[in-house]
This record gives sequence, structure tokens and C-alpha cells, in this order.
Amino acid sequence: MNVKISALYMSIMLQIIFMSSGLATFKTGAVTQSPTTAQVIVQSPNLGTVPAFIEAAIPRAQVVGKSRLTMYFFKIYDATLFAPMEQFNSSQPFALSLNYLRDFTGVDIAERSIDEMQELGYTDNAQLAQWLEQMTLAFPNITQGDILTGIVDEQQHTLFYYNGVATHKINDPQFTQAFFAIWLDPNTSQPKMRKQLLGYSK
Repeated sequence: MNVKISALYMSIMLQIIFMSSGLATFKTGAVTQSPTTAQVIVQSPNLGTVPAFIEAAIPRAQVVGKSRLTMYFFKIYDATLFAPMEQFNSSQPFALSLNYLRDFTGVDIAERSIDEMQELGYTDNAQLAQWLEQMTLAFPNITQGDILTGIVDEQQHTLFYYNGVATHKINDPQFTQAFFAIWLDPNTSQPKMRKQLLGYSK
């Protein structure tokens, strides 16, 4: 299966190169690999508390699971899934937070999300273009330590937050399904992360 080279991973490689001259021997061919074939390590950090803005949107929210995505030797983000009483149901309100461990532009994150959606079978180009435009409104540029959170409401609409502050709402249940499928669909590119987020494994 062919996978497009993501601007997200290219930006990672550029950051790595500038961070240390000792990495000049890192083979550029590595960035052309699919995330499913690259050396991706998923770890499960300790469960934590629930931020107040998530509790306000999702009564009795608790952490369902957490996982860390690491590609090769650099960390990408920590992901945390929240749901009422620790019971995840995709048709009910829930939240997913990504605590970024590197700097990325909002456009990179939006474009990579589209790539993942396409791999999951979402191929309507007009619809994907609309979703890309909406996500660029929702995702600001990210620096290490920033947290992006998507909260799904009763209507299956998604409200995005940046460090606990609302940025943009996408009132499209199909978008919600496609976006969170990146992490939670059985066909996700990161099945181990999915299991950890859903609390199936540590």
C-alpha cells in the first residue's frame, strides 16, 4: 500500500537535522516509509487527572487509556482518551487529548490527518478539502508541551481546544467519525496505540 510522504514527518526530519550535527548520518530514505512500516514505538504513560474543561463538557469523565507515539528515536505526542465513568462509546460524548512533544505547524497536523483519513477509506476529495479547511481553523501552530483536545458532544460534533481554550467547532458527524478513527478505528495505522487508549492493554 502506497502512502504519501507527509509534511509532518518531513518537518520532523528537518528539526532533527538542525538539532544535532551528529545526526547527519541519519538516512533520508527513512522518511519515505509508511508509519506502519517505520520503527514506531508506542508506550503507555501513567494515567492522570481530568482537566476542568473536559469535566465541564463531559460529566463524570475519567481517563480510559493513555499512549505515547514515538517514531524511531524521537517522541511525537502523548495521547489520552476520556469518557464518562471510564466507559468509551463512540456514539456518546468523549474526548481525546494530544500532548505534543515536538513542534509542528497546524497545517502539518491537518494535512497528516487527511492522509490518515484517506488510508482509512475516506476518498471524497471535495469533502476532504472542506475538512482540511476546517482543521486549519482548529489547529494553531504547536510548540513542545502544547495540548490539542477534541471533544465530541451528544450530536457527534467536535469542538477543538488548544491548551484548554476553544478554537473551532466542526458540526459534521461524519468528520467526527473520520477524524477519531485515526486513533480508534480497528484499521488504524497504530493498533497498539488503539488498544492502550481503549484500556485493552498497558
